[in-house]
Amino acid sequence: MKNFTFLTLLFLLFNVSFSQETIGLIYDDINEEKADGYTLFKPTSDQRVFLIDNCGEVVNEWTFSGNNARNAYLLENGNLLQSSGLQAEIRDWNDNVLWGITYQDVFGWRIHHDIEPLPNGNFLVLVRQSLTDTEMFAQGMDTSYNNPTFVLERIIEIEPVGTDSANIVWEWRLIDHIVQDFDNTKPNFGVVADNPQLYNINYDNGNGSNPIHANAMDYNEDLDQIAVSARHLSEVFVIDHSTTTAEAATSSGGLYGKGGDFLWRWGNPEAYDQGTAADRKLGRQHDIKWITAGPHAGKMSVFSNDGYGSDMAASSVHIIDPNHNNGVYTLDSGKFLPTTYDWSWDGIIMSEVMHAGAQCGFQTLPNGNALINESDIGRITEINGNGDVIWVYRIPVGAGVEYTQFSEPVGNGSFRAHRYPSDYPGFDGVTFNNTGKIEDVNSLTDDCVNRLSIDETTIAEFKAYPNPTRGQVNFEVNQPIELIEVYTITGQKVLSNASSDKIDLTNLSNGMYMLKLYIGNTNEYVKVLKDN
Repeated sequence: MKNFTFLTLLFLLFNVSFSQETIGLIYDDINEEKADGYTLFKPTSDQRVFLIDNCGEVVNEWTFSGNNARNAYLLENGNLLQSSGLQAEIRDWNDNVLWGITYQDVFGWRIHHDIEPLPNGNFLVLVRQSLTDTEMFAQGMDTSYNNPTFVLERIIEIEPVGTDSANIVWEWRLIDHIVQDFDNTKPNFGVVADNPQLYNINYDNGNGSNPIHANAMDYNEDLDQIAVSARHLSEVFVIDHSTTTAEAATSSGGLYGKGGDFLWRWGNPEAYDQGTAADRKLGRQHDIKWITAGPHAGKMSVFSNDGYGSDMAASSVHIIDPNHNNGVYTLDSGKFLPTTYDWSWDGIIMSEVMHAGAQCGFQTLPNGNALINESDIGRITEINGNGDVIWVYRIPVGAGVEYTQFSEPVGNGSFRAHRYPSDYPGFDGVTFNNTGKIEDVNSLTDDCVNRLSIDETTIAEFKAYPNPTRGQVNFEVNQPIELIEVYTITGQKVLSNASSDKIDLTNLSNGMYMLKLYIGNTNEYVKVLKDN
């Protein structure tokens, strides 16, 4: 272990690290506690998926058999589900392919944008349903529509079978939930403002034959509901997943008695004739999520590409409280609640206004911090609850290339980035395959690692074992230990033990910890890996 002076430790613990790095870890405010865990990302142009720690070091890596996969999700069993528009596959922690299909070969169609893993081992996919203008005119579409096709959304639940097959076990189609006020001789005729649970097929949002453009899904296991981001509607909506496929095609059935109708929609009340463009709260948004832990649990988060629904020069992120009662949502004066955002942020990251015209994501973390993914420039940023930027990582990989420090990466954008807490079930029983930072040099990563990797000591005889450990760590030292403190890699104290030559980490989640030992007038440090 290295012998650090008290002043050196003060500098490391209470100063902000600044650097001119352009890739990898490019900002690290060590005054601020980062959310615990590991961040998963996949550059769209690259075949690799990376899991990094908060120092910017890779702790595991996977590949993909196809091309240009957008989606990668770490499952609770430690496997990785990933998909492009053409292919999907599941790999184990050690990158072995367990299952894979080509959608076209199995089902005769391809998917677009997002997938969503379900607790039962199945997953949801977004599929476009192309309808002819003749078919839509028969449903009451305005006959002035001048495109030959009209594209609506389908959500399909896929059950993996064996190693190379799959079944469709559930389906929802937007075409089954429409309203129109153009032709009273056609089906679905009604007053749009009185039917917010239905999609108005004559709402003209200027997107021609692609009026919905769903780009994200999230599943709420407690409610058995699916949230969807509809980019071209500038709104998000929620549907019931508890229905059968037959019920999902109607307006009755399921836990909530609404069939496949919208249970809730928010962001653009003009889409159901309950407002104007001035009432828009979201604009071309992405990455709708339910928040499952922390001070905002039960609410939803979203990245609005057009800030606050109308600012096309800047983006914003939001937390929304949908005001539901056990999954039942309410309206006020014909509009779904809430009337405005619960929390919002738009700001400067590394001297640049946060802005992206497409993609991007936003995740609210258990400690109240938030993770922002700017897809176009491959930048992942953590902000605290006050909106302060405290950690920034620039993806250093794209199109099979590891960029060198101080270069400008190309093709490094990731459709999503997600931080999994260190106690996430997917980490149980796995061994982290730490390969260090991706880029060639990075002083911020080195400083971060050094804070956790002190490997010299002034104590003549010192030993900590076993390391890695399943629980108990024993110490052999020629002086009495007065106190032992255990810290996460982000500096959070999680355990202490007075006057002992051992400490039990059994109740802590798997991961790396820094142990601080008070021995006489000396503080000694040792890094220990807890791994069941």
